[in-house]
Amino acid sequence: MNVVIVGGGISGVSAAKVLLKGGHKVIILEQADAPGGLMEKIANCRVGFKTFFAEIQNNPALEVIAGRRIVDVDKFYEKSLITLDDGRLIEADAAIIAAGLAPYEPKERSGRRILASLDYDHLIDQRNDSLPDDLKRVAFILCVGSRCLEYPLCSAMCCSYTLREIKWTFQRGVTPQITVFYNDLRFFGQEFYMEKLYRDLGVSFVRANSRYLEEDNDGVTMRYFNGGRLNEERFDYVVLAAGLRPSLSLAELSLFFGFSLDEWGFVKELDPLKTDSKGVYVSGGSLEPMSIKDAILTGYGAAVRCMTELNGGRHVPDIKVYKETAPAIDVGTGADSYVFYLGTDDTGLKMFYEFFSEKFILEALRLKQKKKDVIVVTRNLVTPSYSELLYEEARREGVIFIHLEEDERIDLLQNGAVISGPKGEVAIAAGTVVTMDEYADAMRQREFLIQYRSEPQLRWSPTKWDRGRYHAGFIRFPRAGRWEEREVLGALGEWLIEKDEERTLPDVDEDRCSGCGSCSNACPAGAIEIEIKEKQVSIFGPLGSSVVPVATVKKELCLGCGLCASTCPSDVIGFKEAS
Repeated sequence: MNVVIVGGGISGVSAAKVLLKGGHKVIILEQADAPGGLMEKIANCRVGFKTFFAEIQNNPALEVIAGRRIVDVDKFYEKSLITLDDGRLIEADAAIIAAGLAPYEPKERSGRRILASLDYDHLIDQRNDSLPDDLKRVAFILCVGSRCLEYPLCSAMCCSYTLREIKWTFQRGVTPQITVFYNDLRFFGQEFYMEKLYRDLGVSFVRANSRYLEEDNDGVTMRYFNGGRLNEERFDYVVLAAGLRPSLSLAELSLFFGFSLDEWGFVKELDPLKTDSKGVYVSGGSLEPMSIKDAILTGYGAAVRCMTELNGGRHVPDIKVYKETAPAIDVGTGADSYVFYLGTDDTGLKMFYEFFSEKFILEALRLKQKKKDVIVVTRNLVTPSYSELLYEEARREGVIFIHLEEDERIDLLQNGAVISGPKGEVAIAAGTVVTMDEYADAMRQREFLIQYRSEPQLRWSPTKWDRGRYHAGFIRFPRAGRWEEREVLGALGEWLIEKDEERTLPDVDEDRCSGCGSCSNACPAGAIEIEIKEKQVSIFGPLGSSVVPVATVKKELCLGCGLCASTCPSDVIGFKEAS
């Protein structure tokens, strides 16, 4: 079978991996000059993409056509005849749409001192010998071009990407004064620990969703509303975390292939990872804004969905994916008024913000239908992508949301709550008070895959818990229910890729290893130990011996994820092939 993948980014390449493993011929169509998509434009992700793509690049069943556009598609029987702009005709039994995302172009961006996120990424790129001397005060502004009247969806990853740009800045050996201006901090998994670390290092976070920027030769003056007044600050550079929107090519592709788009310009799913046009499937940013990990997962899953329907599932694995039922939340209807508090001081519980944001909003909507008074007080509302529309619906239905400022606190009482801050106190009476902590505490001792899959890795294992088990749904990542079946399909694809495949295992250069323990601390499988070994040394004459700490890999436990190599500060961990 011949399958065409439209888009050569990380999701398209992921789909190609599964299809090639299933014995299909694959053509990747990429209108840019080379594969890579958005991931290839991020300095700290370039190598990861090249490593990922290199695993299939020389497969004889794969053809990559770059620098070409589709100009027509004719459907006959159950096939598609695709015409490219150079006149070439391609016959396909199926197609996967993986056209990716397009960053919003902020009108304030000058490219000099007011930068978009990718501009700043290039500024701090490790390949640059030096950084600007005036990189002293930097502001990051989140939600630029998203969560607005024109485009109400949340871009899902702008907060996470900003957090990493702060990390990469510090890794360059500089410590500018950094301020992050946000609506909500939509982090995931381990990222909440990163947030705490950067707060402890002096990074400031300010809730402010309005701003005015004025650039001159020496910097940028920023005015913003916070704390009930207009504030003014001066920065050397301002970074606009621009929203992610659907690829402009999707409108044309939908006409060519006959699939539908939703009102925001993304592909409609008839079933998980399947469009409403026969033989056409979808993955990655063509579905909705998502992370690199989810782009890989949906690429795997779209390929499995495609193979299932191409040949009756002949090459589709039959494995059991581990799932657990998410706990239900029912606060009853006995009271006339309710206060929900969506917030926690426990960093370990913050990974559940997304799960409880949706659950609390759904309960609030149910109560409003019963004519109850409902107030939701939030420290952090995490409703990424389409979940933002649920939040907007709740506001329209009369649910009142109060978003706490950084310098405000809430005291929860049996009959309500008191919010206090520099401007005074506000008392809220309620018959029932519902808190995130009371529900989240029961999850404290459980382990979720998202706890170990937040950082980039040389190899991605989006659903694999260990060698024998793959996770999907709540126990993988507590979030919106639409993801569960996508994750099941992704797990099948991941298993197929790794079945009977040589594993790539880490190899430590013991002569250069400092024994710092970074790799051991990062390893999610506990596969690395720091051992004390004897080492010969020469000190002004004959050889002697000494003992030194060295990282040792327990290969029977290793997942081959590559996190050890990506965290090693001395670059002494490489990979070699092993059965």
